[in-house]
Amino acid sequence: MAPDTIFGIAIAAVVVIGLVAKLLPKSRPKSQFFKCSRCNTASRHNDRTIEAWRNNKTKFFCQACHSKWLASQPPRVREQFSSRSSASGSSGCLGVVALFALLPLGGGLLMWAVA
Repeated sequence: MAPDTIFGIAIAAVVVIGLVAKLLPKSRPKSQFFKCSRCNTASRHNDRTIEAWRNNKTKFFCQACHSKWLASQPPRVREQFSSRSSASGSSGCLGVVALFALLPLGGGLLMWAVA
């Protein structure tokens, strides 16, 4: 096989693996509920606590206790934690758009390499 063909196949494989990885569901905690480590109330997991669980955290806090903690933090720390949680929900859009924009280019290169 020509190096161009191998390069085209490698690019196509990377694109396919990336698409499959994006489509696979992310892991979630077994239970929908957790016990707040501060006030001991049973709360339902939300995006923030699920992300903490994925990062191997073992202590989870209900929204009320988390809000109290945020209010007690200096403004600089508060901005860091509040912007991180809102940005994580929309992350990855640019990468997906770029992938779909470059997908025809990769297909064209593959067809050119095969022909």
